[in-house]
Amino acid sequence: MAIECSVITGIFVLIAVVFFRRKRKEWALAVLPLTLVPLTDFVLEFIVIKVLKVEVTAFGGILALMIAVAASAAWLGAASGALKHKRTMATYLGITNAFNVALAAILMNTILQRAGELESILK
Repeated sequence: MAIECSVITGIFVLIAVVFFRRKRKEWALAVLPLTLVPLTDFVLEFIVIKVLKVEVTAFGGILALMIAVAASAAWLGAASGALKHKRTMATYLGITNAFNVALAAILMNTILQRAGELESILK
């Protein structure tokens, strides 16, 4: 899932760049917290595990993703302060947090499946 997460991160960075170029600074800053969860998975899977060859347990991977979700939620809350209307803020917070939780759940499921496959290979 490292490649998929790098693409997701790239799309959100591209969206933020477009918002910055259109002079929509508050929306550009509101998009950036969405990059944290997929970026964490990319760094964990590709850089730490494949490049640096560090062994990460399923618990470690899930913990890293949970910390990323919590940090992203805090960052989203701070970024929502720049939005002008309460209705927009509530919608933004609901959708973005739902996206982060859903993505993290999918990534955690993948980590657990890989851990199960590894256990069955070792038996």
